[in-house]
Formats: sequence, structure tokens, C-alpha cells
Amino acid sequence: MLNSLKLTQIISCLFVCLSCTLEESDISKSQMKENSLRGKILSLDSNNSTVQIEVLARSNDLAKKLSGGIGSQHTMHVQPGDFALLSQKPVFRGKLQETFSSSIGKTFLLHNVWPDDPAERIRVNNVNRLLRRNTLAMGDSMIRTVGDNLPPFALYDQNGEVVTTDFFDGSATVLNFIFSRCSVAEMCPAATMKMKKLQDLARKTQIPHIKFLSITLDPSFDSPGVLKSYARGYSLNEENYKICTAAKSVIDDLTRQFGILREDSKDQPLDHTMRTIIINSRRQIVYQVPGRNWRVEDFLSRLQEGS
Repeated sequence: MLNSLKLTQIISCLFVCLSCTLEESDISKSQMKENSLRGKILSLDSNNSTVQIEVLARSNDLAKKLSGGIGSQHTMHVQPGDFALLSQKPVFRGKLQETFSSSIGKTFLLHNVWPDDPAERIRVNNVNRLLRRNTLAMGDSMIRTVGDNLPPFALYDQNGEVVTTDFFDGSATVLNFIFSRCSVAEMCPAATMKMKKLQDLARKTQIPHIKFLSITLDPSFDSPGVLKSYARGYSLNEENYKICTAAKSVIDDLTRQFGILREDSKDQPLDHTMRTIIINSRRQIVYQVPGRNWRVEDFLSRLQEGS
């Protein structure tokens, strides 16, 4: 006869499997967005930047564009950041764009790629439901400031890995908000260059247990693969620097809690405010500077004091 511990483990496993099965069923039956695809990687070709995929689900409009149905296999082009992601995360969702290749003729570019493991998706959604409740409980007039603890949240980093508030444990973390398409030199590009300089100086001065986290303001464009290319473009040391994204509702909650304002602009994808924050190893805000005029030397000094 099974003891109570083994019985509990079996029931837990059955519940997870049932949840994953229901998730798969919901995706296949639901109306997916236009040009959307869910698939599984079968092989990757780094020389040609192509992947061979198996179709798990697709939007109605793709039924006319893709030969074969669910379970059919296709070769598609991908961008460098997405290729890096798919080499680690074989189950994905993304969008298709028709393109042309000199070697294979008419084909598709797979872009806006996100990891889509069912169990991982359930975990992320559950955590961010807590964030939603926390945001609603704060009210419209409150924002997090020095002395406050972080809310729960779950994001995806540039490698498609899930990042939760566990990331902050045991280290000091410098946090800011940026987006990859920002074209105002003194805003996001300058902020990222200063974060890189601060990262370099922290390493040279041997400050222990320092991390860096940037969260996108433009999740509809900034998929994990786009952020991977962004990190590479700035030559960031990704050992302790994560750039994260999530569903728009999650980013809305975080910007609301941290007092970041953003809106669509005619001249660029977003017009936004800025805030750079130091968070201690207990997930508590200990220092912040609103606006873009924070100084690397100031933050370096505070990180040295905190260490």
C-alpha cells in the first residue's frame, strides 16, 4: 500500500500533467492572433540561421499560407537573438512574416519568439496574478519608494529564462526601465551605456554580489530574442546583467508601481519617464534617482558602502 507521502506526490504529478494538457487544449482551440504560431524545434542550422519546426498550433490565417496542418514540419529563417533563444527553448510561440531566400526561395521569417513551455507558463501566470492583486491594492496615488519591498513578479530574460524576485536575494541590484527601439540618445541609449560603465567599474573595484536588471517598456516589440541582440549590441556582460520582458499587463503593473510614465509618441515608439533604483539583498529599495541624470560615480559609491 502506498504511504501518504507517495500518494501526495502522485496526485501532485497528475495535477501538473492535467493542467499542462488543458493548457495545450486551450491554445489549440482558442483564436490565436494573426500570423501566430506555436511550435517545437526539431533542428537548427547556425550557418544559414534557419530552424526546422513542427507546428503545434497556428492562427486561422496561416492555414492558407503554410502547407500541411498541425504536426507538419517547416524550415524557417530566424534572427540571431531568436536563434540563441530557440537553441535553449525548443517549445515556443512566435509570428511569421513572408520573406525570400536565394537558397530556398519563398519562405518565412519566424520572429517575436517567446518560450512557451506549458508548466513554465502556468508558473509565470500564477506569480503575475499576485502582482496584479498587489497593484490594485496599492491604489492610484501610491508608488514604491525607498524603504519599500518589491512586489512579486515573473519576467523572461534575454535567454528566455524566468526571472522572479528570487533574483534579488543575496546581492545588491541596480534596476532601470528601457526599451530597445528608443532613439533619443540621452534617454535609453545613455542609460544603458551608464549601466554598462557601472557594471565595468563594479567589477574592476571588486564589489561583490552586484547584479543589474533592465525591464523593457515596450513588450510588444521587445521579445527575449530582441533583448538578446540588444545586450550583444551594447557588449553587456550577461553573467550578472539581465534584460527582461513580459506580457504588457505585467509591464503595466510594474511601471505603475515604480512610478514610470509612458505613452505613445508620434516621433518614437514611446515617450516615457525614467527611474534608476538600487535594491538590497532583502528585496528592499534603498536608493533611487528619478529622471535620466543619475551619476555612475554616485551609484558606485553607494554600492561600495553597501558591500
